[in-house]
Amino acid sequence: MHQSVRDYWITFNDPLEGRVSFMYLDVKGYVSTGIGNKIDETARDNSAPTAQERAASLAAAGRLRWLVNDVDAEAASGEVAQEWDTVKSHLELAPFGHNSFRPPLTRLHVDDDEIDRHVFEKLDEMAGVLIGRDGFGDFDSWPANAQLAALSMCWAMGPKFRFPKFQGHVGVRNWAGAADECHFTPDVGTIRIRNKLDRAHFLLALDAESQGLPLEQIVLDLSDVFGVQGALLALHFTPLTQDGADGPLTQGKVKEFQAANGLGENGAFDDPDTLSALASQLSAQGFIVAGA
Repeated sequence: MHQSVRDYWITFNDPLEGRVSFMYLDVKGYVSTGIGNKIDETARDNSAPTAQERAASLAAAGRLRWLVNDVDAEAASGEVAQEWDTVKSHLELAPFGHNSFRPPLTRLHVDDDEIDRHVFEKLDEMAGVLIGRDGFGDFDSWPANAQLAALSMCWAMGPKFRFPKFQGHVGVRNWAGAADECHFTPDVGTIRIRNKLDRAHFLLALDAESQGLPLEQIVLDLSDVFGVQGALLALHFTPLTQDGADGPLTQGKVKEFQAANGLGENGAFDDPDTLSALASQLSAQGFIVAGA
């Protein structure tokens, strides 16, 4: 994995998953925490686990250092198990997001350093599994954008997802074909945004390879509002949703960037001076900039 992908990983995923310090159920009813880290080995969506699945899930949850709220004392394994069971028992809350599982329903948490440690542990595991599969053997030589997009798919579906057409395309470095076959369902909410991001990054991988750009660097495109939103997020102008809509929130963040850089505060994502400033700052952080 290119270092640029690793460095960008949390910034890329934070807006999609959020940073949640307690256990919650994702939209499919799986116990999760951190930045979209599933700690649930239940085989079926929105279902109670078998005894074997529960045991495997508790082992996954036990890989994190859980702290008891208010006192910050390390939780015992029995407390972690009780918390997992409590969260899993509320499948009716899964459609309503992680805020439904805030204390007092939950009473344990992990700190930010532990979230980051666990994120990178899982990222490395996923990359290792992926490289061992048909079609992904030369993953380490892929353009950074293609690595990012493939790992993004793994983050949402696990590294053993089966997309035969997609695997055929990436096996011969057909990034346009990969862009057409990387879509997964349900295409709603942040999954819709992830699908759009993954497609865009496979197409940027095609540009990087065809134009002879440094493959170890991530290319970001500033040619439309979707790309400008991504640039603002990369520069930590948050909260912001990368949805491609030039609405009040996006215009407000553009104005915030403009104010911070002594530019006219018109809120226009395609303002030439703003694009130039964005490109300059992204380049300084190691990105390759297109479309500016």
